[in-house]
Amino acid sequence: MNAVRVAYRIYEPIALEVAFEVTGVTVLLGGNGEGKSTILRALAGLVDAEGTPFGGLPPQRRPIAYLPQEHLLFPHLRAWENVAFAFDDRARRRERAQELLARFNLEALANRFPHQLSGGERQRVAIARAFARSPQLVLFDEPTSALDTSAKEAFIASALPALRNAGIPTLAATHDPALVGVADRTVLLRGRRIVTE
Repeated sequence: MNAVRVAYRIYEPIALEVAFEVTGVTVLLGGNGEGKSTILRALAGLVDAEGTPFGGLPPQRRPIAYLPQEHLLFPHLRAWENVAFAFDDRARRRERAQELLARFNLEALANRFPHQLSGGERQRVAIARAFARSPQLVLFDEPTSALDTSAKEAFIASALPALRNAGIPTLAATHDPALVGVADRTVLLRGRRIVTE
């Protein structure tokens, strides 16, 4: 199982110093205001921080997929076009996008626009798009918070196993005990410090 060792000093918006390992699907737990989202944003290069991995690289050059709660699909592009947007190779972009959508059981929805998809479907399209970048690390911020029960079950049953099977270390900041139950590893943030790993 692939692993990524995280060691970061974060300066803004809150001061944090953390070190832990992301193995398989790792859940980052902690109360509101502890800094879970800030840690993800630091890894994505979006806040003032330094450390490893990827320290010093601008956000667009970091080999990560960062999926905030909003998922940020392009509203004017169909599902397959959202996925294909990440490809440099234009020749086979639709075919490759369809393959990724199929991995998440979305092939029948390829021609729908984001407003025609449920919250869970939009999330899985965003994950398929993240896969298109061949990330070395996937970051989820509260991935199940806006999902209904069936969408949450689909995320746990299809998205997380796909990431695990692909060998992509995944870090999910969450309060959801259902994610803790399927995680390979749990990291607890308390008092703005990693207290268990």
